Amino acid sequence: MHRILLIRCLFIRIYDYQNSPGFLINRTGRIFAKSLDVELRSKVGVTFGQWKIIVMLSERDGLTQKEIADKIGVEGPTLIPMIDKMEKDGFLRREADPDDRRNNKIRRTQKAEVMWEKMTECVLEVRKRAMKNIRTEEVEILREVLNKICDNLGEWESKLQHTNNYLVKELKSPK
Repeated sequence: MHRILLIRCLFIRIYDYQNSPGFLINRTGRIFAKSLDVELRSKVGVTFGQWKIIVMLSERDGLTQKEIADKIGVEGPTLIPMIDKMEKDGFLRREADPDDRRNNKIRRTQKAEVMWEKMTECVLEVRKRAMKNIRTEEVEILREVLNKICDNLGEWESKLQHTNNYLVKELKSPK
């Protein structure tokens, strides 16, 4: 039995996940989001998730709940209580979509507009803390590398989706 374990141990590939790019990116993103959440909660009274919604609406006010959910990467049912709370707190309002009464357009309120400057200050403060002792050139290289990683994985995901769609179609078609 010990011999088998010893042989298995010799052939197991060791993977240093704590230094892998994916792990480091994920860990950094979580810490960044948590820091921003703490800063926004203490200074403005909104969460990081709520801030992401306001950011999407600052780019294009009047998005539907589905559009917001897609842009911030959450499921619709997760978004609804967030919007409910933000509406109750006076940051957002729902309006019936005149083109499709089943949908609501989400709009920022005057309160969200007024608080935007404070939110931006929080984001800039967290960014300043995060980028301490990092040269501008290094930040630019980081942006380039992260964008390349996104492009590479996006391209791979697209090919995988195309392959999966083809396989599903083949499985469903009668022979």
